[in-house]
Amino acid sequence: MENKTAIILAGGSNKRINMLKPLINVRGEKILIRINNSIKEIFSQILLVVRKNQNDSITKLGKDLGMEIIEDSEENIGPLAAIYSGLKNSKNNEVFIIGSDYPFLSKDFILFMLNLSKNKRSVFIKYDKGINPLHAIYLKTQWETVLRKYLQTKSIFSTNKIIQENKNISKKMIEYNNLKKSYKNSLFDIDTIEDLSKANNKFFT
Repeated sequence: MENKTAIILAGGSNKRINMLKPLINVRGEKILIRINNSIKEIFSQILLVVRKNQNDSITKLGKDLGMEIIEDSEENIGPLAAIYSGLKNSKNNEVFIIGSDYPFLSKDFILFMLNLSKNKRSVFIKYDKGINPLHAIYLKTQWETVLRKYLQTKSIFSTNKIIQENKNISKKMIEYNNLKKSYKNSLFDIDTIEDLSKANNKFFT
């Protein structure tokens, strides 16, 4: 699909699982490959955002898959800088941001979110306790300048809080509890060994 960008955030510290998440095998296939297979027909540009000087197996695999490698603008402040770096380097306004630990992405769900956006508003998943900033549609024209401001002032680093604070930005919130199962599976990410065990059993279809 033309004029749309996907940004994969792959520079995390992986402290809770002590494994390189994009390289974790789920059902015999690395997560980064699974993500690529789900999005490559949807997006004309795929960016892989990594830490500064992160010359490792993740960047090599990303290059092998034809992704553009982008370095994080700042270190050790969570996904905020990575999202900003991706938006800054996006050729397109409509951008799908995804963490590198989502093994069950639903192509249909991503297309559903893009259809809600229509290049006019951002789209986020809303839970009872907050918003998911790492499986979302961002508009470059809406968020690049806003995120740069927060990085410069160093006032807030929580992307969740920033999204909620900027009420003037046009956005659509999708209620997680109202989603069908296959869409909920798309939102499953791996943070712990228990999550990985769940991903490899028959919990998901």
